[in-house]
Amino acid sequence: MDLKALRTFLAVAETGSISAASGQLHSVQSNITARIKALEAELGAELFLRSRRGMRLSAAGEVLLPHAREVIAAAARARRAVEGFADRPALLRLGSMETTLAVRLTPALARFRAAHPGLRIRAETGTTGELAARLLEGEIDLGFIAGPFPHPDLIATPVFREEMVLVTHPDLPDIAAAANQTVIAFRAGCSYRAFALDWLRRAGLAPNDIFELGTLDGILGCVAAGIGIALLPLSAAQASPHRAGLRLHRLKDGAGHIDTLAVTGRGAPENAAVAGFLDCLAAGPARPGRPG
Repeated sequence: MDLKALRTFLAVAETGSISAASGQLHSVQSNITARIKALEAELGAELFLRSRRGMRLSAAGEVLLPHAREVIAAAARARRAVEGFADRPALLRLGSMETTLAVRLTPALARFRAAHPGLRIRAETGTTGELAARLLEGEIDLGFIAGPFPHPDLIATPVFREEMVLVTHPDLPDIAAAANQTVIAFRAGCSYRAFALDWLRRAGLAPNDIFELGTLDGILGCVAAGIGIALLPLSAAQASPHRAGLRLHRLKDGAGHIDTLAVTGRGAPENAAVAGFLDCLAAGPARPGRPG
């Protein structure tokens, strides 16, 4: 019986359906169904009563529920307690969207390392969905994701407000010229990708093919080469080495801003490294910029 199976069981129990649990865990429905069936086979009991209206706990599921919650909470506490002491932190496990790490967090990281030379930092990048899942698993201490992202087990504080801009090749003179252009974006689960596709649809510029890439530099390099368009934070486009080959268009519908949230797990052991890094982040200047 592994933690992933128990977390899946809890998600289905709390939401009442495979589809809702799939959205909460950022996993496809077939994986959710397979984990539930495997857990039922392992325990030798049906954990849910299935009907057209959804799924509710069976008697066996009711018995398992409090134990599953206890195991998940204990595992998260154990993982974080080993490396995240409140008074003597030894490691900061940081997760961030690539755009935020590249543009916003690097000055704070430099200040933090200078102030705490003996403390190790482990940084990774991922989509908003991936980072939220790792926070819930207790695998990172602090995550930077795009909001809004309400979740009862996460504590989110806005730290940046990003202005989103349409990024095109200089040959595209205005927003209207971007109609039906290929969208160059991060993989599914990225909040900026979801924002881009929704905004293009509302602006009447869809449908659009999607060209999926894994790096910010790759996305902006392809835009500069005329392969497609992107919707990204102004700060990221302004800082790009491809800036001279880009045209930035301000969005005119008043919906062109996304908050970046600093997120921790609710109930996580206090870790002075998290507070120290957020202090270094608050001490740094914002990077202004203008479209053009």
